Amino acid sequence: MITRFKLIFLALIILCGSGCSSLPFKNIDYVSLDGLNPNALRQEFQEQLAQNLEIINSIVFQYKWQSFSALGYTQIDLKSDTFRVSCLSPVGIKLFELTGDRQEVKPIFVLKELLQRGDLPRAVGEDIRRIYFDFTPLPVAKIESEKYKITFTQPSGKGELQYVFAGKNHWLVEKHYLEKKHKLWSVYYYDYELHNGKLYPTNLILKHHRFGYNLIIRLKEVP
Repeated sequence: MITRFKLIFLALIILCGSGCSSLPFKNIDYVSLDGLNPNALRQEFQEQLAQNLEIINSIVFQYKWQSFSALGYTQIDLKSDTFRVSCLSPVGIKLFELTGDRQEVKPIFVLKELLQRGDLPRAVGEDIRRIYFDFTPLPVAKIESEKYKITFTQPSGKGELQYVFAGKNHWLVEKHYLEKKHKLWSVYYYDYELHNGKLYPTNLILKHHRFGYNLIIRLKEVP
């Protein structure tokens, strides 16, 4: 599995150009959360969050010292847990277009050079789910309240999901998946924007600790 990820990233770097970049977002402004009701905080965030997202993102894929950029168009329905995503290289070459849900990913188009080097649809589908699905903890999640953050933990697959709420707006800032107390992947949500009264994540980073890559995503436009 790790070898397939390396081949996919190598192909994308060749197609889109390589380089290095640093993490571009400001740190979370932590404030005291003393006195906040965790369940009320969770419910308020869930009600504010957009349930149907149609977004255009810039994406930077980082693997070790190499990186490449792309432009993505994504549609996500959080009520039905379905998505559609397409990705273009910086020079406008269509790299792939996929649809999917929790169970499967259906390729509509995948550039031949990418399809020959690994299961790109599966890799993209899994990252879409990590970032946008299971966006809020369940009411049964265990709660740990600290001065500057509130953490919700719930079972997920073979491990558990952890949600960290913090900052002046008390929104979700981190999501981690752990097995046997080891983090396999994390998503860091640095900022959100309001569009028509609903929240959209704008700046985020997915870190896959097991496979050693990062996705840096910026919201460019809500069509």
